[in-house]
Amino acid sequence: MSRARIPLIVRMRQKWESIAPKLTYVGLWASLALLMVIFPFIQGPSSSSAFTILFTLLLGAAVMTIRGGRWLKVVALLSLAASVASRLAFMLTGEVWLEPLSYLFATTTLAWVTVFLFRSLFETKEVTSTTLWEAVSVYILIGLTWASVFTIVETTSPGSFEDTSLPGAAMNFPTFIYYSFVTLATLGYGDIVPMSQEARGLAIMEALTGVLYMAILISRLVGTWRPRRKDEEKE
Repeated sequence: MSRARIPLIVRMRQKWESIAPKLTYVGLWASLALLMVIFPFIQGPSSSSAFTILFTLLLGAAVMTIRGGRWLKVVALLSLAASVASRLAFMLTGEVWLEPLSYLFATTTLAWVTVFLFRSLFETKEVTSTTLWEAVSVYILIGLTWASVFTIVETTSPGSFEDTSLPGAAMNFPTFIYYSFVTLATLGYGDIVPMSQEARGLAIMEALTGVLYMAILISRLVGTWRPRRKDEEKE
């Protein structure tokens, strides 16, 4: 390899390493948008298969946000594989217990990635655009984790939540994504209501999580942010 090509390859590699993390966060946003926008329009026998595909993409995008140690991603991938396998087994056999099991593994996957990114976020020494993308991704992952928890509660104890605007409507994972982010942001529209004490307790915990995360995040970013000096700008 000639010496003239080496600097170009190095620059391309550095450029990719700076862009790659942001692409993974964009992928998480895109997969969430696909699940929320496309799935409601899919009806009939194909809806279950479409949901499984979109849900797998969502979990895969979450796992791809992990950077650093390979074993961290391996654990997340194993949990993801267990979630998808149990979901497929539920579709093929119809065994009721397999559905909450798939969401249990999904919760484990999302929580694992969330904790890792949260730790990485608060270990950063300088606020960059990647830091901000990471902060937003953690917020999304928190909402998705709680949505999976609510789905487990509803599948194991039907009637724990009720949609007052659409009585009798199916309480599925996309519905709980909506409810989860409404609760996380403390909007409280009141269309979906937790009926059991367990569900109400979890809703309170998520609301507190959202408030505390934003407070801690802002204080951390303000404390980490360092204005550039004039001599640095000239360089």
